[in-house]
Amino acid sequence: MKTVQLALRDPDYAQALRNLLLRDGNHRVYVVEEADLRLDGVVVTDAVGTGHLPMLQKAPERFVVLTRKGSDQLSMIWDAGVRHVVFEGDSPNTAQLAVIAAELRLPDYGLKGGKNKGQENHHTSPQPTLPVLETPRRSARFRFGSTRDFGF
Repeated sequence: MKTVQLALRDPDYAQALRNLLLRDGNHRVYVVEEADLRLDGVVVTDAVGTGHLPMLQKAPERFVVLTRKGSDQLSMIWDAGVRHVVFEGDSPNTAQLAVIAAELRLPDYGLKGGKNKGQENHHTSPQPTLPVLETPRRSARFRFGSTRDFGF
């Protein structure tokens, strides 16, 4: 399971994002007041003041930051190395996509061969597979590419 910490001031937004992430069954989501970098995974946080900058600089690839459009903080966030930014007013679906993008950038969650370090060792059932359906046979009545000349 992938761990996501939501350290957001808006409880409704945090709850909506939490519900979206839990829906796929691959996420363990914690709604927290302060992010704990000892936990693996992505951290979604607000850009409140410059107090978060030291934390962002420790592991910028792990963060999705929610900020206001046109704020001076955006350049500071970018300079800290954060590449996943969601603007206030964006839907929780947009934030969900940013979380997934951040997960793909993490070395532990990438699509590499071996065992993922960031995932916990739980025995889970395999993901369901889609059945393979045979294609229907073509009827002799319907032939494409007829050589009939229509005289146009």
